Amino acid sequence: MSDKLNLAVIIGSTREGRWAPAPAKWIAGVAEQHGGFDVDLVDLLDADLPQHLVESDMWSTDSDPSAPVAALSERLHRADAFVVVAGEYNMSIPASLKHAIDYYMNEWAAKPVAMVTYGGKITGGQNAAQHLRQIFPELRTMTIRNTIAFPRFYQHFDERGEFTKFGESESAAKTLLDELHWWALALANARNATPMPSPF
Repeated sequence: MSDKLNLAVIIGSTREGRWAPAPAKWIAGVAEQHGGFDVDLVDLLDADLPQHLVESDMWSTDSDPSAPVAALSERLHRADAFVVVAGEYNMSIPASLKHAIDYYMNEWAAKPVAMVTYGGKITGGQNAAQHLRQIFPELRTMTIRNTIAFPRFYQHFDERGEFTKFGESESAAKTLLDELHWWALALANARNATPMPSPF
């Protein structure tokens, strides 16, 4: 039985040609080396959530959800913390990520989330991060202070096609994961001590 906290690293884009798996695998690797987490890499493309939200899949009902919704629910429930990896699409987050967030309620509650973003502009996807900071509190999820951003990521590949900025971002990643672990442990202890009250 591991005494590590469970971390779900979520690949937030399902678009063809997406870059999201690269930074997601990188931060998952740093998290595995951190020592405080058991890491689950969640690809929303593989999750294959239905595009049409039917009554049985809605978090506000007691019905049995469809198999893809139930499978992702189990992985999110198991997580003590999240890292969401998202590109910035039209000044916001990918539709696939918002769709996945909206499927669930209690799975996100009383847990911390960190954000790794990227984009074609100098902001490095921080508009996406700011939108996530507006969305997650509605689900009673704690967004941590530190983020990692990769601005104009397409400019930073070497002749072998390897991204050159991961190495210099490792220190920031460790700082982010230290903060995430602190919040995850604090909130896990709080959840175990006292169930979170209903928001309704």
